[in-house]
Amino acid sequence: MVGLYATVAGADYKDSYSRGLEAVKDGDWAEVRNRMQEALADNAEPAPRIRLYGQRWEPYVPQYFLGLAAFKLGDCKTAVAQWRSAANQGVIGKVAALKAAQDRDLSICETRLAGTDKPAPDKPVTPEPVQPVRPEPKPEPAQPEPVEPSRPEPEKPKPEPVRPEPRPDPPKPEPPKPAPTTPTVAQRVPDALLGAMRAFLAGRYAEVAQLAPDTWSDPKAKAHGFLLRAAARHMQAQLEGKDATDAVRNDIRAALAIDARLVPDATVFSPRFRLLFAATR
Repeated sequence: MVGLYATVAGADYKDSYSRGLEAVKDGDWAEVRNRMQEALADNAEPAPRIRLYGQRWEPYVPQYFLGLAAFKLGDCKTAVAQWRSAANQGVIGKVAALKAAQDRDLSICETRLAGTDKPAPDKPVTPEPVQPVRPEPKPEPAQPEPVEPSRPEPEKPKPEPVRPEPRPDPPKPEPPKPAPTTPTVAQRVPDALLGAMRAFLAGRYAEVAQLAPDTWSDPKAKAHGFLLRAAARHMQAQLEGKDATDAVRNDIRAALAIDARLVPDATVFSPRFRLLFAATR
């Protein structure tokens, strides 16, 4: 079921953007470029502040980070294009720290590009001295060699014609066997669990908190249903300022009773919930 989280969350621009921010901390600029391109493909509208998950709020500026990745990789032309795009300029001014860093790097890039645009001065061409042409000596005419009279060669016996042996017909190729099709993760996951996962990623925690996974027939789906309900109740309690620790722990114990090896995915569930999960047995 771990593949379910990667399948559903992969289409969520917030997941791609969060992974891109982690790559910025690690200095992995090729990964930053890939993740920000994924986020930009799903949502090209920047914003001064969005909620990634739980109480984590960040500015959503994928164009800025695409420009930063290009700058770090030595591509100033792409960096300037991203930073000067209308979408980025409309938001980056509201994020003071990023605006200051962008202005500094933009100035460096513009200086580099201005230096590469200047044509190199023409070098004066010095004519090479012309060497006088010496006439080549004329070759002496060749003396013809004496020709011996040709003798008629005796006739050779004609070889008998070789009859080709009949060739067997080439074997007919067998028709290719159809390749076995492997169902995708989404096809193997029950609809109830898939819908619950999408609701959780969309922040509809109240909806997920009302799940009834104990009525599901698939044991693995049931375990992940209890896990999602526990995480939804945990997030809902934090947002409303309530204490739902007992209900959350009961759902965690129900999930572990079905699958003791179950571990919440770090790309989907918040650090606080994962700590509570690890402390519950």
